[in-house]
Amino acid sequence: MTKPSSAPRIRGRLQAREAASLIRDPLFLLGPDRRILDWNRAAARALDMDESLPASAATLDACPRLQGLAELLREADGPFCLTLDAPDGERTYAADLHRDEEGGLILLLHDDTERIRLHHALKENENRLRAITSAAMEAIITMDQRGRIQQWNPTAERIFGWTASEVLGRNLHTLLAGPSEQARFAAAEGTWPQTGQGRSFGSIIRLPAVRKDGSVIEVEVSVTAYRMAGRWQALGIVRDVTERARAEARLALAEARWQFALEGGGDAVWDWNVISNEVFQGPRFYSMLGHEEDAFPRSFESFRGLVHPDDWPRLIRALEPVFGGEIPLYRCEFRMRAADDEYHWIASRGKVIEWTPDGKPLRMVGTHRNVHARHEAEAALQAQLAETQRLNAELEEAQVQLVQSEKMASIGQLAAGVAHEMNTPLGFVKSNVGSLQGYAATLMELVEAFRTATAGIDGVPALATLRERLAEVEFDYLCEDIPALLAETQDGILRVQRIVADLKDFSHLGSEQWAYADLHRGLDSTINILRNEIKHRAEVLREYGELPEVWCQPSQLNQVFLNLLANAAHAITGSGRITVRTRRDGDSVVIEVSDTGCGIPPENHKRIFDAFFTTKPVGKGTGLGLSISYGIMRKHGGRIELESRVGEGSTFRLVLPVHAMQPSHGT
Repeated sequence: MTKPSSAPRIRGRLQAREAASLIRDPLFLLGPDRRILDWNRAAARALDMDESLPASAATLDACPRLQGLAELLREADGPFCLTLDAPDGERTYAADLHRDEEGGLILLLHDDTERIRLHHALKENENRLRAITSAAMEAIITMDQRGRIQQWNPTAERIFGWTASEVLGRNLHTLLAGPSEQARFAAAEGTWPQTGQGRSFGSIIRLPAVRKDGSVIEVEVSVTAYRMAGRWQALGIVRDVTERARAEARLALAEARWQFALEGGGDAVWDWNVISNEVFQGPRFYSMLGHEEDAFPRSFESFRGLVHPDDWPRLIRALEPVFGGEIPLYRCEFRMRAADDEYHWIASRGKVIEWTPDGKPLRMVGTHRNVHARHEAEAALQAQLAETQRLNAELEEAQVQLVQSEKMASIGQLAAGVAHEMNTPLGFVKSNVGSLQGYAATLMELVEAFRTATAGIDGVPALATLRERLAEVEFDYLCEDIPALLAETQDGILRVQRIVADLKDFSHLGSEQWAYADLHRGLDSTINILRNEIKHRAEVLREYGELPEVWCQPSQLNQVFLNLLANAAHAITGSGRITVRTRRDGDSVVIEVSDTGCGIPPENHKRIFDAFFTTKPVGKGTGLGLSISYGIMRKHGGRIELESRVGEGSTFRLVLPVHAMQPSHGT
């Protein structure tokens, strides 16, 4: 190390150096023999030393980095580089030796790390740019302010047929543009060499270009400007679109022919970008609805505004399976608003022709056809068909009613005749039985009086014989049995009379007379008429409520009761139960006929009232009973309802207004 006497002088020089703005760079003070004598704080930090350690031999021995630097200084001849580890990585320093006024040396280390990194990054970027331009699918061309070619990548060689060595330094426009394009470029040159701005900069333009062999190709060019060495230069990206231009021309021609063919046939063409919602519509799209061309924006929202609100959900439902890839074609019919604010029916068809990479619809094309006339014709036809069906139903019902009326009239005439023929003999039979009851009672009283009078007389043979005879015939039993027999006979005659009366009521089934009637009486008469039909099949329960008299055609309602009770009996196999319930419900009365029979399958519920429909075996039913009953109830302003479960039974419910409106004649 230095002598004590020279140390203050050395430190003074070092402080002077630091004062000269070298404090930020590592600085070492060396002797003439290049031994390290001292260093500043920046040097201590660079060598990762404790800044408080004094400059001494002990410090030099304790710091390996300082020893390494000392060895390097002994071998160095001129400027050199030094790489040291640092907390943020390696740091590279440029070392420079300076001789001071007293023969010593000053070593100044300048941190060159960032400059070296930038230099390496620049080299990497240059290599990367060279690789990109070489591998690019587009031609990359640069030119200076005078239009001279500065860069020409391999793709430019392939597109235009010129090698880089043949074109560098030549005028770009003279080389590649035809006469008309050269004049265009000359007129549009503008001030880009001074401002870096041009009318075509930042956009894509399409123009013809001339190859080396003289052939003309179609290219797309995008141009921008950048500065190099203080001057503006132009960079162009060039794509050969010759084949695409030819394909576009063919496609445009095909689309024109396709649109002409479709619109010539009455169809309107549409093309929908599903992502942007832009819609192209052909002229026919507007004219078919009476609109001027471009009368509304070419957007999906404007199209939606024309569709009838009630039809929009159906249109969306038709699109969903197409967008989901479930079906290939979209078909839907809906109404659109015309220029006169009337809605016209449109038949729409379409297909998705482009999809996004993630499988969503991108573009859809299709046609519209005005089918309003067809819909109007179909509506008129449906109305005519409905009217025809109504008339047929009325005719069929009239025929059924006529047949049934004739049938019931014949039955009524027969019943009336039978009732009349039975009524006369029943009258005198009843009278004679009544007289017979009186005579028998008198005779028995006389015999009993005779027996009492002769009870104490014995020894008279004739009396003894008479007493024996009375014992043989069991006269006492006869006195008890004869009145009972005559009473039963009288009861049977009364029952027969009731049957005859019911037959007389039943004989009026064809009557059209309206009147207030007791429905309970009609039900009882009908049950009595069907007694023989029902008694072997079911027990009849009557659950009658309080009913007012109802304005009706009694004979017609008796026919309904007859049909329902007969059907209930036929539905029961073995033995069962028929329940007849009545009640009042406001201004209506309700009659229910329930059975515990086989029930009616649900699929037959809607057909059960159709004429000629029957579930009975062939020959067991005509299928007219319920149809006629339905017509009678409707005629009375009422209704007939059905509740049935297979295997459990059925309930037919009649609901009648108390004061029905009597139909006018002929209805």
